[in-house]
Amino acid sequence: MSAGSAAPAGTPGVGPGEPGLVWRVTEQGKPLGTLVIDRLIAGRSCGGLCGVAAVSTEELGALAATMTLKFAFLGIACGGGKAGLVLPPRVAPEERRRRARAFGHALAPLVRFGTYVPGTDLGSDEVDLWEVRTGAGISAGPAPTSVTEGGSVTAGYSGQSGAVAALVALARAGRSAAEATLAVAGYGWVGAAFARRFVRAGGRVVAVSTASGGVADAHGLDLARLEALRSRHGDAAPLRYAESGGRRVDPEQVLAIPVDVLAPCATAHMIAGRASGRVRCRVLSPGANAALTFEAEEGLAAAGVTVLPDFVTSAGGVLVSHFWPLDPPPAAADALIDGCFRRLVEGLLRSAEAAGTPPAAFARVCAREHGEQLAAAGAAARRRAGTNACSGRSDGARSASSSRPPAAPGSSYGSPGGSGPRSPPSPDRSQRSVYACTCGPEYRHTRSVPQKPGG
Repeated sequence: MSAGSAAPAGTPGVGPGEPGLVWRVTEQGKPLGTLVIDRLIAGRSCGGLCGVAAVSTEELGALAATMTLKFAFLGIACGGGKAGLVLPPRVAPEERRRRARAFGHALAPLVRFGTYVPGTDLGSDEVDLWEVRTGAGISAGPAPTSVTEGGSVTAGYSGQSGAVAALVALARAGRSAAEATLAVAGYGWVGAAFARRFVRAGGRVVAVSTASGGVADAHGLDLARLEALRSRHGDAAPLRYAESGGRRVDPEQVLAIPVDVLAPCATAHMIAGRASGRVRCRVLSPGANAALTFEAEEGLAAAGVTVLPDFVTSAGGVLVSHFWPLDPPPAAADALIDGCFRRLVEGLLRSAEAAGTPPAAFARVCAREHGEQLAAAGAAARRRAGTNACSGRSDGARSASSSRPPAAPGSSYGSPGGSGPRSPPSPDRSQRSVYACTCGPEYRHTRSVPQKPGG
């Protein structure tokens, strides 16, 4: 197996540009998978493992950059990463497990030391993750006995946070949840959780779609029936639903249905180019990372659509998982989304309005600034730790991951009567990390430039 390299260009975690590291793994000359790390903060990165038929480094890079923004906006000292494991269509379970373990073996230098922490994502399940971790040489406990593809708890919380963010935006626009409508493009685990939370608030879901097709009903879809069909038929659920209710529509048509809220919850760049011109909604609240291109975001904002930032709307899973060491009960996790996260979104929208800046652009500036603060704190903590180790001191230097998070939007990043968002400091691009490595029975790893301080 072999792995490739990344080239330095662009600003990490703020949009299009080259990532900090690309780790390509091949097997007998054919792609087995790719890991993209946007940047390291406090020496680590986190992000999901996608199971895909073909790997797109560009798409993985966009997803990794979104993860960097997500962590930074929440004040969590961690960079963004994203991995893609190549899984051919209808791959046998034994071959799937073998491929996952081989991919983990190739990622061992990064996974074993926490440089990259993988999680489940679209197209992957707990067994895939267990095989990757085991292949990397990490004791992952007993193999999972049940499989829920892409259905981790974090997916549900990501959907919930997307719905809560949309409801906050509607309330600021004077629109009652009881009369609001929702269309979900990508009715999987995240999309279903988004829909349930929206309906719980009094709204109705009028259209959903999957890769197989879509269904629409202006009077509202029966979510209980739709969920029962999804559990039995997967992506074919909308088609089955349309056999005895609603009308069948193409997936692309769901984007154009006039609704209060549109939730793209499937893949990256679902809304791009001409597709953005068909969107007819008041609020766009993505459940998927990198759901729309920058051009689409700007075009929709100019057309009067409130485009909420994907790295905020889908942050529920990251926010709740950050507290998992405390083992919070489900009620506490729900309260975190409905309380803390709701107030975070309210502050973001209030501050963005005061600054005269679209919410997504404003949040991106906040995240960039948070990221630089967290990276600087991480570098300082490691320097102190190194100095103490050399001198034999142990004065309890705090790590970046335990440092106090930066201020939330509405405090130091622009408020009514304030000066608006500040531009973040420009990172030193000369310190971008570029790696080249070859992975075989034994790892031979060379680093072509020094890793930048602070990750």
